[in-house]
Amino acid sequence: MHVRLPLTDITLLEGSLVSRPPTAGALDAPRWFLRSAPRAGAELVLYCVPHAGAGASFYRSWSALLPPWIDVAAVRLPGRERRIAEPPAVDPGQLAAAITADAAGRPYALFGHSMGGLLSFEVARLLAAAHPPGPVRLAVSATAPPRTPVPSTISDLPQESLLAWLREQGTPHQLLEDPQLLEVLIPPLRADSAWMENYRYRPGPSLPCPISVFAGEADPRTRACELSEWSAETLAGCVVRRYPGDHFYLARQPERLLGDLAGDLTPYRGKP
Repeated sequence: MHVRLPLTDITLLEGSLVSRPPTAGALDAPRWFLRSAPRAGAELVLYCVPHAGAGASFYRSWSALLPPWIDVAAVRLPGRERRIAEPPAVDPGQLAAAITADAAGRPYALFGHSMGGLLSFEVARLLAAAHPPGPVRLAVSATAPPRTPVPSTISDLPQESLLAWLREQGTPHQLLEDPQLLEVLIPPLRADSAWMENYRYRPGPSLPCPISVFAGEADPRTRACELSEWSAETLAGCVVRRYPGDHFYLARQPERLLGDLAGDLTPYRGKP
């Protein structure tokens, strides 16, 4: 699993380490999800999990680009944006509980970009086991298959080394020179990286839902020969698509990706 991610918007971060049993806070669904265009009558909910270095706002424009029968719910992880007062955390169990409460029996799908794809996969496994059949589809973007080893990365780097790494990724220098902003941003970034470093694939039942895999053609972190290995995680088929661009192809021209994603979700419109 490749985790050296360019940070196109370091003001939006996510984080953490291990899954814990769901708590009462996990059931506070409005705290967990950003809906830029609420659609109470939508036929399907699409839960979008951001990459390391991003937050729910990364998906703010998607409601306007997807058909009205899809309710786009961008995941708000603790420790950033509206939840900045909470310790940063990536907890698959709590996110699964929040999705269960929010979906309230409606059909739903999961989408995750990069680290968000791996987190979405783990959440999908929990949901399929606890509330079968779980999501109608799992969509992952710029995410290596979960059985791919995760290399060491940045969670324990000294501050100056971490800042140097961020400069290499193209992070705007204005952000790196603002001590107050860094004080807010660095803890979630370290936590995100630590969660990835500590991730270990656990054998388990294959997902009953199909998987859509998306990636940029010029993304060195997701090789075409690896992406097909996602098929080992599902009983219902896997489709792989690649688009012009690099690791953040979807931020520059999301229309083609979202057209294909909407097509993949169309068979599940209105299903209980």
